[in-house]
Amino acid sequence: MIRDKIKNKQYFEEFLKTKTQLIKFNNDSLSEGKVHESKINSAKFRNLGFLIESLIAQYSLGDNIDNLTKSIDSIIDAVTKAWCQSETKIRNDKGELFDQYMVSPYERFLHVLSVAYLLEIPDNEFQILVDILDRDNISDNLYEFIIKARFPDREQKRLEEYDTSQSVIVKVYDKLRKATETQDKVEASKLVKQFLEKDFYHKHMNLYNSHKSKANIYCGYWSFEAAAIVKIMGLDDSGFIDSQYYPKDLVHQLEEKSKKKGLLGKLGF
Repeated sequence: MIRDKIKNKQYFEEFLKTKTQLIKFNNDSLSEGKVHESKINSAKFRNLGFLIESLIAQYSLGDNIDNLTKSIDSIIDAVTKAWCQSETKIRNDKGELFDQYMVSPYERFLHVLSVAYLLEIPDNEFQILVDILDRDNISDNLYEFIIKARFPDREQKRLEEYDTSQSVIVKVYDKLRKATETQDKVEASKLVKQFLEKDFYHKHMNLYNSHKSKANIYCGYWSFEAAAIVKIMGLDDSGFIDSQYYPKDLVHQLEEKSKKKGLLGKLGF
């Protein structure tokens, strides 16, 4: 059953068909040497974006967990080839790179990291994402919270260095970050709810207002990071379970799947 509340089934089926064609065209162009050397990184990064948008559209359409898992596997493979500093990091006026991601790449990586955690991908695949952050010398407390849920012995390489007075990332994710810092689960649930209601959908996001575009670029607005936090902290999500931005099936369908798997194991299957 379709999960998105803005577009219909036909829209998402056409969206996915178009993205599949674009990905194939780009891959063929790269493999046949038709992309200028100076544009190769951009072409690979563009394809990665198409893959991430396709995953989001799959969830919006109502695709099952197994198919989503196949998609995140493909995305992680693409990340290893396409995630480069020239496409993701902030530059100053002199062209020097800072060890921080721009808002759009930050959100994309947060999506991938969150979905990878929610879908319980193997440790070796999850480690690929961690290695990329370490390679890029990125330190972000929200990233680290999710990583430590998978790898409890993980040590953060360095402290965050955001300019808290100007950082869009810190401002947008403030309530979600605070939720991860409190021991009070009731308060944490309230903060997640406030984040979904007031902050998640913001003008700086990569897909802001994309549902209004005539170019059919909308794939869905989902806060996978909120779902990851709920799962990690074991929060009560009854107060926001029907939020249009909350991907509840990635929390509850997987819980049911794990319970059934455990029951079958006890029965000897």
